[in-house]
Amino acid sequence: MKPLISNMRDMLSAGQEDIVKGYIDTFSCTVCNDDGETKLLNSDIERFLNQNAIQFAKMKTAITYLVLDEEDGALLGYFTLTHKPLTIPADGLSRKIKDQLKRFSKLNEEDNTYTVSAFLLAQFSKNYGIDNGMRISGDMLMNIALELLQDVQDKVGGTIVYLDCESDASLISFYENENFRLFGERISEKDNKRYLQYMKFF
Repeated sequence: MKPLISNMRDMLSAGQEDIVKGYIDTFSCTVCNDDGETKLLNSDIERFLNQNAIQFAKMKTAITYLVLDEEDGALLGYFTLTHKPLTIPADGLSRKIKDQLKRFSKLNEEDNTYTVSAFLLAQFSKNYGIDNGMRISGDMLMNIALELLQDVQDKVGGTIVYLDCESDASLISFYENENFRLFGERISEKDNKRYLQYMKFF
């Protein structure tokens, strides 16, 4: 059974801000292990949804999509999309990727980088507050996000989606299994945290 996808901006425009906040209140990134111990997986994911998602949607800075159970309407997860210029270092890229980039970007020989317009998967998470995140798989949530992007791609173009993730073995394994390729890293100016950067042609 395919989940329902709700565009937060559409809900806000329809006067459903209280409903949106109700969904947000059910979201958690805290997972319980078999021993009953709890672990907060990512505070940034929770903080964004609680503090930024509504305002960003109103301003059209980034649009959050709520993924809902078709039967009872429970929030299964969410993801946030936007569109930004992306700088990709040429060093370390395969010839195949360079050939793909050359179709819509020119190499800046001064700093040996490509600058492209790309979709950013800015936030992405299951809701561990519902059945400990077991109602939806990460693969299904990713497929939903990419299907939505493909629909946008058919209307306006675009070939690259990218994301930042913490240097966590389970996250790295998940994104690489989804055919994202590491192309760089960045240090957050806000918290001085190191993030790995992954991209995918689609």
